[in-house]
Amino acid sequence: MARRIFEMAIGIILLGGAFILAFVFQQSYRTGVEYQSLPVPISDIAPYTMLDNKMFAMKDFPRALGGGYATTLSQLSGQMANSVIPAGLPIPLVLVNTTEESRLADPSLEVLSIPITPPSAVGGLVRAGERVNIYRIIPPGAEVIPLGSTIPISEPVTLIAENVLVVKVLGDDGSQAGTTSSGKIVQAKVLVLAVTKDQLDPILNLMAETKGPSMMWITLSPVKT
Repeated sequence: MARRIFEMAIGIILLGGAFILAFVFQQSYRTGVEYQSLPVPISDIAPYTMLDNKMFAMKDFPRALGGGYATTLSQLSGQMANSVIPAGLPIPLVLVNTTEESRLADPSLEVLSIPITPPSAVGGLVRAGERVNIYRIIPPGAEVIPLGSTIPISEPVTLIAENVLVVKVLGDDGSQAGTTSSGKIVQAKVLVLAVTKDQLDPILNLMAETKGPSMMWITLSPVKT
């Protein structure tokens, strides 16, 4: 019995000594390492979330962690997450963008995509950054009742939206249209547009009308001086 008590006492002493050594080592390590406070998310942040100071807390990390991380709340507030940002960890700056970078266009504009055929869109030569006019074309003798109206129209050409900003031109597989570095030509099949509210409904209505006799035709807008 006395032997077991002696062994237990030795075990407690050794365990206490290990705790003391660990504490001394930790204090010695912290004394020799320079720290910096970095913002970390309080909880996981989903993609496309607008960032706010209330989402973050400051936490100490070794300065040797390196660059590329957000160091102040001002670098994050008003930005948008472009990927999941995990809780409790430093925030790589590559995981946040301005709203303009995330949305392809000014946040006041709505971004939509429409299918095209190269002949109906300047031979597929439209490029991002250009502005286009969108027309309804009706074959001779045909009539169309526009969505939201009860009055048929027969005008062969009607301007639907003008000076619309093109933000991307894509092929069938979602890749950028044009000539690739290997010389492959990717045909334009989709225009991604940034539109105002006044432009949005007429374009969407025209897309529905093209199931009938209406056709959509796209031109480059004249350069305004």
